[in-house]
Amino acid sequence: MDDPDSYMRRVLLRCLLDERRRPWRREVSWDQLPEQPRADTEGPAVERAAIVAALAQLPPRRRAVVVLRYFCDLSVEQTAIELDCTPGTVKSQTARALLTLRETLGASSEGMTSHG
Repeated sequence: MDDPDSYMRRVLLRCLLDERRRPWRREVSWDQLPEQPRADTEGPAVERAAIVAALAQLPPRRRAVVVLRYFCDLSVEQTAIELDCTPGTVKSQTARALLTLRETLGASSEGMTSHG
């Protein structure tokens, strides 16, 4: 082997061409169709969709407080600066928003585990 790179390219090219010429070799016959995948009724995507829907029901200021505090991981003081309000307002809006979210998520999807 004088040129191993050239040899390797030739082997890969021939394998590719062989696969293209004979697609029937890749087919597998089945007596019965496999089961169709079912949509999950639980899992991270469903939980995320429920959280997003619950957040959409919050008033804008409460939604902003929750997003800044828990999704952007800002402190109470940083959130107050971003929203141009006092830290006490951030705390009260957070408490009310979390109460509403707990009620909404508890009512809409029983059995969903709470994180946080």
